[in-house]
Amino acid sequence: MQKRKCAFNYKQRTLQRGEHLSLFEIEAKDFGAYLFASGELTEREREFLTKDEMERLLMSQSKDDFLKILNDTYYSKYIDEVKKIGNLDFLIETENVNAMNYLNMHLKEEHKNLIEFLMLDRDLHNVKVILKSSVLRRDLRDLFLFASYTFDDLKFAYEQKDISKLISPVNEILVRAIDLMSKESEFRIIELKLEQFFFKKLEKHVASSKSPPLIKLLKHRIDMLNIKNIYRSKVASETFKYNEFLYEGGYLDSDFFIQFENESIDYFAQSIEKGDYTKMIMQGTHLLYSDETFASFEKNEEEFLLNYFEAASKASSSIERVIGFFIRKRFEVRSLNIIFNGILNNINRDKIKHRIPNL
Repeated sequence: MQKRKCAFNYKQRTLQRGEHLSLFEIEAKDFGAYLFASGELTEREREFLTKDEMERLLMSQSKDDFLKILNDTYYSKYIDEVKKIGNLDFLIETENVNAMNYLNMHLKEEHKNLIEFLMLDRDLHNVKVILKSSVLRRDLRDLFLFASYTFDDLKFAYEQKDISKLISPVNEILVRAIDLMSKESEFRIIELKLEQFFFKKLEKHVASSKSPPLIKLLKHRIDMLNIKNIYRSKVASETFKYNEFLYEGGYLDSDFFIQFENESIDYFAQSIEKGDYTKMIMQGTHLLYSDETFASFEKNEEEFLLNYFEAASKASSSIERVIGFFIRKRFEVRSLNIIFNGILNNINRDKIKHRIPNL
């Protein structure tokens, strides 16, 4: 009976959110402000790879095969440079710079802090990589995401406690990380508190945008953060209480999650498998047991973001339309880099696929 009650509560809490993929409350003033940019980005959608092209790249037998397929796409202009340097760094850097320049040119002043919003995930990830490298005493630069700063730049800044050469938001995240490392003895607690710091910054940026769709999306992201952390807590048999890491502000409040604190992971999964996060729960749980990895949770969260922003194209002149284009571009370029490096290192294609959204 208790199980049915949990599932019912979850359904009640999520039922009100069904409109987020069919209705975007866009303020009328944004239509005029972003009319040109949205039209231009609609034309640029031809830059994106099709699912078939991405799958063919994934199944490439060699670097040469990969580049041959890539040469028939928008990214053909980077082929010579990729062959010269042996990686996709130039491609990634150029696309990143182009995106930042475009946003700086086309976003209204009150929306320009959303440029930082686009970089926060990457910078949080990179700071975590540096911390893990330090704790494990291993070079984890292969996990580092391409940025305006290098692995060595961030490592030096962390070790010397000198952020003078870093810009926002990574400098602020690193300062918080340095402070936590000096106060907390358990690395997992440090990770969780860094995530909370990250979401507070996200909340600030999203609130200032006054965008109802972005505010709703943040609530979904908070839910997904809490779901992932509960899974990690149960799998790793972590001893700290849920109220030490649950983040408030999602559609599902902390009281909802706390009721599962002493329940099994299977019971938790079954109780929330129906709702907005069905795919994330079902595929994530399966891969967690079969491959002992959380990769599917990350992948499905990215797919959720992409699908959410795809709906914004219905309001073709909105800030969400502009931001969504560059989030999709960022994920695509990152996916290309993951596939390319996977091929170079002869990584099993299924393992690579687990990290690529919409494959």
